[in-house]
Amino acid sequence: MSTAADLVRRRRLAAAAFVALLILSVFWPSPVVSINDLCCHAPLPIDDLSFLGREAPSWDVVFWCIAGMFALIVLHSARRDDFREARAVLGSMRPRVAWAPLAIASLGGAALVVLTWFLADRPVTAWAESIESDRTEDIIRIANRFGGGMNPLMIILFFLLAGIAYRHRRWIAYAYAMAFAGAAAGVIGQIVKFSVGRTRPELWLGAFRHARSSASSFPSGHTLGAFALGGVLMFASESRTMRVVAFLLAAFVGVSRILAFRHWSSDVVASAVIGLVSAWIFVSPVTKSGPKRT
Repeated sequence: MSTAADLVRRRRLAAAAFVALLILSVFWPSPVVSINDLCCHAPLPIDDLSFLGREAPSWDVVFWCIAGMFALIVLHSARRDDFREARAVLGSMRPRVAWAPLAIASLGGAALVVLTWFLADRPVTAWAESIESDRTEDIIRIANRFGGGMNPLMIILFFLLAGIAYRHRRWIAYAYAMAFAGAAAGVIGQIVKFSVGRTRPELWLGAFRHARSSASSFPSGHTLGAFALGGVLMFASESRTMRVVAFLLAAFVGVSRILAFRHWSSDVVASAVIGLVSAWIFVSPVTKSGPKRT
């Protein structure tokens, strides 16, 4: 039987290893390209601009093998009872919605979106154009990789698997809350996107022109996911550092979508509001009557 101190130590090691894996996913396959440039000089179908899930799937297999090995190591110490505990936590994930505060928050968020739409969209996009450079493009590329692809799913799976293996019920609850909040925000986002049909700023047609629904800019899918998942940690994490980091990373993703000319500032604000409201709804079992630290 593992002692409480040993479990805490292993949780910290697993968390540090996962952060390293997440960073690797953001930069993948740059390490492979760099090593090849140093010693092998073999012809590769990838370069520094390639990224996980978009080009050369055969090279992505290497990353997923590394991720799979990490998952097996984490689950090595899991017991059958731990999986039963995960099912019990899922059964406790029943949101308790305070409708009045939810309505007030939603109306306040909608008002903020409207103000941003009319007052900030054009000047913020003009500012993004004024600071455009190779350096900002490199930063944007990193943020877009972090907020898209398989990374949100990897974060959810880490909290679930590590919570099961290291008997941390609150981590398991985080995973479920993130999954539910992300799914809800995604559904709402798609409904709004198809309803509004707004052009992206990269088309230079103006802030109030409309496009076909499948190419709509409003809201931002990357930002929705970032704030839905990050919002769970902002509202429920026992660590102030974790709450601050979650906000900064979500904001980083949102700002990068503006700097990339893929979204207007109001798109990003609307996405943050939808993501945070979704997180607040589904995080209630964690913060009120949900699982605590073991």
